Amino acid sequence: GNSLSAIGTQLTLVAVSLEVFHLTGSSLAVGMLGLFALVPLVVAGLYGGAVADHVDRRKLALGSSSVLWLTTVLIAAHAWLGVESVWVLYTLVAVHSGASGINQPTRGAIIPALVGTKLLPAANALNMMTFSVAMMVGPLFAGVLVAGVGYAWTYSVDVVTFLAALYAVWRLPSLPPQRD
Repeated sequence: GNSLSAIGTQLTLVAVSLEVFHLTGSSLAVGMLGLFALVPLVVAGLYGGAVADHVDRRKLALGSSSVLWLTTVLIAAHAWLGVESVWVLYTLVAVHSGASGINQPTRGAIIPALVGTKLLPAANALNMMTFSVAMMVGPLFAGVLVAGVGYAWTYSVDVVTFLAALYAVWRLPSLPPQRD
């Protein structure tokens, strides 16, 4: 689930960048997309780990993953309906980044609870490898898909594959905060 969601997220982020450039013809507009993604990611990331330490991590991961999936659904709907609004894309990317700022630290905090301290180094290495591969494969697939089938189908691939991540989180046991 993590692998598919990471690849899908990269797929969507690259496709949104390509779509913003297609709509505006402006590199500045694409750069602004980075600003709309960065600010919510930093703000939510500052609190995401702290929140994950005080609530059931499964519920928080499920909630933030649901927001990530829903924003991807809305981005896909934006493309399917031919809305062509850069500001809608900016807003959806900002919401997506904010949810990611909560989701990533929560998923990171889930790993030790699932595997224990003995397997933690191997699990963290696998997690980092997954994201490294996603950073390479996602943009590649995005370029191929956008050129081949267009924005709407590209986003739809992420919508469908992200369901695997949602299912994986849903299948986790309850992960209440650890108290010493």
